Amino acid sequence: MMPAAGAPSTRAPRDQRRIAATARRSSRQESLAESAVLPALPAQSASRLRPPCILVSRDADSYHAPPVPIAAPSRPVVRPCARLLPPAAAGVAAARRKRGDDVWPLRRRGVDFGWVVALQRAPADPRTVERAWRAGEPVFAPGMLGDGPVRHAAAIAQSLRMFDRLRRGGDFLRELERRLADDAHLRYAGSTVDHSDPREIERVFVDAHEGTRKVAEHLWAKLAWIADDGTDRSLRIRFSSGHEQLEDWLQQTAATARWVDEFAARAFPECAAVAGCAPLLATLRTLIARPFRLSERIVYNNAPGGGAVFHHDAEPGQLGVAYNQLEGRTAWLTLAKRRLARLLVRCGAARHERAAMARLDRDGDEALWRLLNRDIAFCQQLSAHGALYVLVAGDSILLPSHGIDDVAWHSVFALGERPSLAHSYGIFPDV
Repeated sequence: MMPAAGAPSTRAPRDQRRIAATARRSSRQESLAESAVLPALPAQSASRLRPPCILVSRDADSYHAPPVPIAAPSRPVVRPCARLLPPAAAGVAAARRKRGDDVWPLRRRGVDFGWVVALQRAPADPRTVERAWRAGEPVFAPGMLGDGPVRHAAAIAQSLRMFDRLRRGGDFLRELERRLADDAHLRYAGSTVDHSDPREIERVFVDAHEGTRKVAEHLWAKLAWIADDGTDRSLRIRFSSGHEQLEDWLQQTAATARWVDEFAARAFPECAAVAGCAPLLATLRTLIARPFRLSERIVYNNAPGGGAVFHHDAEPGQLGVAYNQLEGRTAWLTLAKRRLARLLVRCGAARHERAAMARLDRDGDEALWRLLNRDIAFCQQLSAHGALYVLVAGDSILLPSHGIDDVAWHSVFALGERPSLAHSYGIFPDV
């Protein structure tokens, strides 16, 4: 790189009783969910796990057109891939781990949710994948990256060491300068820190040049903490352009977007494990059925006990997200917004699905935030309904975004004793 010229709140006791009662009722469903990985699942049991058919309608306020009709699935869209043992089941967890099962404590920012047990590692068949994507459900793709993480092991190790230095107070600009020292196209254009954002550490700007001509400007990489919580040492680096507060990236040209992607790829060579993964690209081509690009890239370094709270990525023009685990493990709670709304109704957080959908859209609902992100019983409910996944190095998870109501909501937990490395790329139409 060359120089250029939440406050906590409490739920009503009645709601707590309703949630606890729902959790007790779900114990039998959780057993069904674990048995659902067997090929001979009875049709009656399967129907209990299958969400109602989601008819994705898109009106003038939706982000994407034309409408895509969705046929009623003949089998459950959601395959249980992990289950959650309660916090008190440490003995059971130890026994299963001794037996060779993949078992990890599920903890985030002081809350012990229990023990996550990975169940299902077989990839879903193409028809199941397509139905899940169309229904706004996540698509878990174990082993999607193949030997990519192994082939790029040196770059992955360098990135992990860089994040360790940054966590100890290292200089982000200096790290980028090392990585781009011989780059003749990307030239340093300045650095800023947004002191109104407690999570931001530093934003580094570059411009792209071809010869003497500047071809793209205001490209940036932002280093930030994932959470505004001193106990969570997870970091992330996002690549984008323009003024973030004004959401300039939504109006950036295709040429600028490609230079942002080049910035990420040149700074982090392990991007090639994702961007050059033929099976991943082929899967996305089938699901999206139009030219696309993988942009607005984020490099995640989730630290033990950390992760991301429930959120979605329903942004204008964005078709979804491809999250790719390159090192370590993460656990995910993720499901379609409509299915999440139905679970909120079941636990008494809303009277009907429409009210639950509206509540999910509302900002500042502290009680709902605590239910989604800190309530152990509700976490058990999500697991019992097939919303829990464990990603290891080489795995991908695809999160569709068909519109504000047909999008995969998701929450992430770091697993293990060391920070992990993952790349998350937005999926956009390529025009």
